[in-house]
Amino acid sequence: MKKLFIAALMMVSTSAAFAGDSEPLKAILKAKDYTEAEQLLKSSLANLTSNEEKAKAYNKLMELALAKVDAEQAVQIENETNKQMGKEGNKPVDEEGLYKAICNAIDAAVECDKYDKMPNEKGKTKQKFAANGQRLYNLRGQLINGGIYFQNIKDDANAYKYLASYVDSYDYPLFDGVKAEDQNLGNIAYYASIYAYQNKEFAKAEKYVVKAISDPERSAEAKALQLQILQAQLKTHEDSLNYVKKLEGLLVADSNNEAVFINLANMYSLIGQTEKADKMIADKLAADPNNYSALTMKGQVASQRKDYDTAIEALEKALPQAKDDDTRIILNSAIGQCYFYKAQDKVNAVKGVLTPAAKQQFDAVYQKAIDYLEAAKALDVTKAQKSSWAYPLYGCYYFVKGADAPETSEAAAVAGVAQ
Repeated sequence: MKKLFIAALMMVSTSAAFAGDSEPLKAILKAKDYTEAEQLLKSSLANLTSNEEKAKAYNKLMELALAKVDAEQAVQIENETNKQMGKEGNKPVDEEGLYKAICNAIDAAVECDKYDKMPNEKGKTKQKFAANGQRLYNLRGQLINGGIYFQNIKDDANAYKYLASYVDSYDYPLFDGVKAEDQNLGNIAYYASIYAYQNKEFAKAEKYVVKAISDPERSAEAKALQLQILQAQLKTHEDSLNYVKKLEGLLVADSNNEAVFINLANMYSLIGQTEKADKMIADKLAADPNNYSALTMKGQVASQRKDYDTAIEALEKALPQAKDDDTRIILNSAIGQCYFYKAQDKVNAVKGVLTPAAKQQFDAVYQKAIDYLEAAKALDVTKAQKSSWAYPLYGCYYFVKGADAPETSEAAAVAGVAQ
């Protein structure tokens, strides 16, 4: 009799608790699968009577998603066990469904956590689902596998979604107190930033690339990508000014970032703040007279002002520091152009016919240009950068060797000049 009485009390207690739930919540809690529960929750969220009910509803959604995860992982474990035992044949695994269920479970748990931390009708907060954080954090790494899975089937939209979710989820309040240092975060953030950049989601791209920079193995690539992301947003003068401010901030945070230094000096020059460009270049060279970035920027800025002697001096000093042939092509071409335009400006300033003595003086300057431009041509075996050296080389040959010289004709053909 006593046992029956206790059982009766338990039934009454359970019924009373269930009776306190609203009808929309009862329907959600009775749902048998994730899709049904999700539809019911979407249609009745506004009718749930309290934060507590909303937390319960999202927790139910999470549990249904986790049921799918458990089912598919059980098949994976069974297949792996059979493989180790030498048994043939695998049961099919719904891999796509597995990853979607993990993502759904995390999203539902985040919403559950949000409402679970809100005060009830009495103004008190008492979390009932705090354990969800630990349960879901252990599955979070599967989001990377999901991203790779969708990459392999060429579904870039979902690949981006899962990699971005992995990065975003690290900062979810749901995981406060349970998360550990994440060795994968910076690397995955780098790929997420590429996807965001390609989708023109620049705010997200900036957010992810900052995380990627913190990864020592990705830092250099991420810094270069960061500049691409910022540059891609330049459409108006106001955009350029904002870009300059961001570059200034980046340089303050990382004073040795040569790419930021070059871009900022170049932007100062482009927007007419040349005195700022001059100062930062001069300060850099005062600290390190052989600084490659400062020398190349000094040469670029000086050549834009037609101060060719200053440009030549800086670029010739930078040339021995070039690390690859592409850079050597660029520098040889730039120095050759400076000599070419220096000579051309002086020739154009002469009134009347050039005397043989005057032409001989100009020939010496043109020959300097030829030396550098031919060096660029020799390095540029595929002629991929011919636009930087072909036309000035033709102009030099034309003046020094004459219009009918074989070298002049060949250079004209490469430069696309009709003779």
